[in-house]
Amino acid sequence: MNTRGITLRELMELSVLGKAKVISGQQGLDRVVRFVDIMEVPDLKGWISEGVMLLTTAYSIRHDPSLLTELIYTLDNLGAAALAIKPARFLKEIPQGAIEASNACGLPIVEIPPEIPYTDITQPVMELLLGRQAMLLRRAEEVYRTLTTMVLENSGIQAVSDNVADFLKAPVALVDTERKIIVSSPADFDWSQREAPLNWNIHVDRRTVARLLVDKERLDDMEEVGIEQARLVFALELMRRKVAEDTEFRLRGNFIDELLTPPLPSRHEVERRARQLGMNPEHKWEVAVIEGETAPSEETVNRLLEREAKRRGVTPHVEYRSSRAVLFLPTQEGRKFTPGGDAEEPWEKTLGGWLQDKNEGLSSYRSGIGTSEFLWDIHTSYNEARKALSISRRLGQGAGGVTRYEEMEVYHLLEGLGGAGFGRLFERKLGKLLQYDQEHDSNMLLTFYHYLECRGSLIETANSLYIHRNSVKYRLERIKDITGFDLNDPREQFVCHLCLIYYYLQEK
Repeated sequence: MNTRGITLRELMELSVLGKAKVISGQQGLDRVVRFVDIMEVPDLKGWISEGVMLLTTAYSIRHDPSLLTELIYTLDNLGAAALAIKPARFLKEIPQGAIEASNACGLPIVEIPPEIPYTDITQPVMELLLGRQAMLLRRAEEVYRTLTTMVLENSGIQAVSDNVADFLKAPVALVDTERKIIVSSPADFDWSQREAPLNWNIHVDRRTVARLLVDKERLDDMEEVGIEQARLVFALELMRRKVAEDTEFRLRGNFIDELLTPPLPSRHEVERRARQLGMNPEHKWEVAVIEGETAPSEETVNRLLEREAKRRGVTPHVEYRSSRAVLFLPTQEGRKFTPGGDAEEPWEKTLGGWLQDKNEGLSSYRSGIGTSEFLWDIHTSYNEARKALSISRRLGQGAGGVTRYEEMEVYHLLEGLGGAGFGRLFERKLGKLLQYDQEHDSNMLLTFYHYLECRGSLIETANSLYIHRNSVKYRLERIKDITGFDLNDPREQFVCHLCLIYYYLQEK
């Protein structure tokens, strides 16, 4: 606990110091005195502590009064509160240089009449200091008891914040590490207009999880005691909230597992349990799967998802399975705008932004996303997301993108046709091209596929294959020579595109 002590201005009001006077350094009257000491030797380093009021007769420097000037600067550098001196016996008067030094650095010089014994000063000063400390301890206990009782009675973090604001007679807020407001008192206080409020870190599990803001220029002793107690209680409240959130998260995970594994619970049961777990059954949900060669960073995905959830005002969920992150993403049915008034972008676009942002470290991952379903049918969206990923991977689509199931649905149906019919069609149309690739270790089939996927654009095809545009032109000429059909014929393009998709779905 930080007990700041008593200001020199308050000490000068003691009756024993009624005849003493501050002769210089008046701007330092609000320096805090924590204890008093008596100077016996001029060498102060090593034993002077911050906040001391030093009493002296200047006996140790009587032969060289000019040392008093140096003494003033030394006391100021060591954080002393004041120099109280009896000049009459050894100095006769205080040197002008010392007075100028006192005025320059703001360390007050107090002249004490010679007839006042030191004990008459030290005893009442120490009694006053000890009384102040005892009062602070009592007040600290009262504040702590009040705040901890509120936590034990589960009054809520808003009630704790309101109590602290009332105690400090100033607006108070708790903000997270991204400076988003967790709680504010008053609730409608505009913190964006406060550039530099007083602030303190709140720690949980040795991590900084929040900051306590107070809109006040400075705090007195009792308020500082209250702040220390408030920080502890806010930490307890945030820890309690975290435990509750972790428990709810585990329960949501168990619930999700039941929704994905037959036999599925009834719609009524799904709605009831979803409401208990904060998962709005009136929302529609999309499932997205993010995968790569290694598991995506849980910290990164959690942070991005939490930030987006706050922006949209929804409660999503994420599970980590093997090398995948499975995201359950709600969207309020019929809502077209976010709480901030902006048009709400599809989850697909949001995920795409995450994967394309190299700073987030997810650019080597790909994602598949299913159709929008109600919670009781969410297993459909999950299976679609996995199927979209599987098809996009087999068709050679690179990392850093999001594939919707709707884009791959016809391919999925095509994959299910199978049979010898499609095989014969492929052999008739593209068998020679496949044979050429096998004999010459070339990529004519793949080039033709990307050319059709890019709707006949040479530049886009070259970018997809990471080759020069002229190389694409050369390969297309060879394809035309080998197959013997017109590459610009829409019907030929359609049939060959289907054959290539069938081939890659079967082969990979």
